[in-house]
Amino acid sequence: MKPTNEDTVEIARVLALWGHIMDDHELDRLGEVLTEDAVWDASAFGLEPAVGLEAVTAVLGAEGHARAHHTTNIVVTEGPGDEARVLSKGLGVVDGGTVISAVYTDELRHTADGWRISKRAIRLNN
Repeated sequence: MKPTNEDTVEIARVLALWGHIMDDHELDRLGEVLTEDAVWDASAFGLEPAVGLEAVTAVLGAEGHARAHHTTNIVVTEGPGDEARVLSKGLGVVDGGTVISAVYTDELRHTADGWRISKRAIRLNN
């Protein structure tokens, strides 16, 4: 689907909300940004991909994640069917105040509740 300007704004809102949910430790709200069958791939960090909202929530609830999440440089492109592809950068603050830079490769699906991330892959920006 070719995203409209309105779609792009809504998708950017979803990506921004992700960071707030993570930083506020409100993982019970992940359904506001993820589909029920979402895939979260952090294999760059040595983790097995998590499939499904419950599994993703369990992984994200474990210790060791960044303390602050900031999404930048959002580029929304066309995807198949009711999907959009998104490439963005992320800055994370980890213990000790070190900042890491990451790249998110996302697939978002337009659902009855709005845009939701159906697949997120994260890798370190070297």
